[in-house]
Amino acid sequence: MKYQGTLGVHATVSEDTPVFDVFFAPNVDKSACNSRRFRELQELGEFLETLEVQHEVVAKTLEELRKGRSASIENIVLSDEVIFDQGLDSTVTLNRRIN
Repeated sequence: MKYQGTLGVHATVSEDTPVFDVFFAPNVDKSACNSRRFRELQELGEFLETLEVQHEVVAKTLEELRKGRSASIENIVLSDEVIFDQGLDSTVTLNRRIN
């Protein structure tokens, strides 16, 4: 199954080091989502590209984060397999696999 939703990237600072948390929120429900954590923008950019986010969108997202803002990428479609493999499960996707 595929889910359309929003990828969110929340930037924070931990011990003077930037931290970027990425989560996927399916449009079907606004329930809790797992997140992935990255400490470098390059690593985050590579991760977004593995999710097949367009290069221009990745560049814009990284630029927003460089400015100290959080970012979101809407209308992303991810399959069950990608969500599971990348650790981006939400209550919705976990419930579907359990049932």
